[in-house]
Amino acid sequence: LKMYSKNLTIFSFSPTDKPRAKLTKGPTTIPVGGSVTLSCSVEPSAGWKYRWFRKTSDTSEVQIRTNNGENRYITVAQGGIYRCEGVRGNPAFTSNPSRDVTIKITFSNKVVVTRRPNWPEMFSGETITLTCEVQGGETTEWTYEWKRPGLATHRTNSKDWTFIVSQSSSGDYMCQCKLRDDRYSSTQRSNAITLSVSVNSLTGKPKAQLDRNNAELPPGGRVTLTCTVNSLSSFSYTSSSSSAWKYVWYRGENCSELLTGEEAVFPSNGEINVSEEGLHWCRGKRGQPVYYTILSDPISIVLPVTVSSQLPVMLIIGIIIGIALIILLILWWRYRRSK
Repeated sequence: LKMYSKNLTIFSFSPTDKPRAKLTKGPTTIPVGGSVTLSCSVEPSAGWKYRWFRKTSDTSEVQIRTNNGENRYITVAQGGIYRCEGVRGNPAFTSNPSRDVTIKITFSNKVVVTRRPNWPEMFSGETITLTCEVQGGETTEWTYEWKRPGLATHRTNSKDWTFIVSQSSSGDYMCQCKLRDDRYSSTQRSNAITLSVSVNSLTGKPKAQLDRNNAELPPGGRVTLTCTVNSLSSFSYTSSSSSAWKYVWYRGENCSELLTGEEAVFPSNGEINVSEEGLHWCRGKRGQPVYYTILSDPISIVLPVTVSSQLPVMLIIGIIIGIALIILLILWWRYRRSK
């Protein structure tokens, strides 16, 4: 029903024909600490004041209180499911509410992922820590979500994620941060960081390799031993000795003697000079907690057989041969004389 007078237009509505409020959102990509503007309108627009409501998927609806008289525009810093409605007149006439609008806020701050240790290749059983940081949002309470293709999302309230790697840990890791009390407000995902994990098909661990510059000890000298850890990756055959490896040295049949500075000279981390004969071994270690490689195959260092050591033996052999010849000559002489 419509009634008209000279200066007044009156609209009469059934409940289903009441005007519906319309909710409009502004840009939702903002920096941490920023806000999003929402607007509400009802046509015809004269005389309306507006009420706002917010809920999340797991909470009941809450009315948003502001000091704005008309309340057509509000600024919010949280995501969620929003609606509005118009009210005017006395007694109050309420429009139909707007349709629910889901506001997802995306923070424009850059998310950076780092790793410790930052080795190009890791081995199954080593420990790594991935760190996710929101630049400019260091004081905000975040929930950190780690994503990797093919695996479930890992969530933590700490920016650090520490775990022991295995062969299945290889892949690209990305981090996204959400406000701890607001699942609708989040950062963009970080750039991917690639983790490469190698594993020995038989032992699981890499094996140290021991080499020498000489098999015999020179008189009064030393033999240089070199220990390395080689890559297990099918795409890399270079030594991994530069990736923070330190080396432990042993001597004896069953690695029974740990070599220290008293028994050897360490010209560098991967080299040792020894002056005693015997079996020698090595293995690599790195990281915290310490990760050890498999022992190398042993190398035997021997003393050379010198001329001075041969003379006593030759002298004794010569004396024995000489005595034997004298005895044979005497026996032959007595035999001839008896004839």
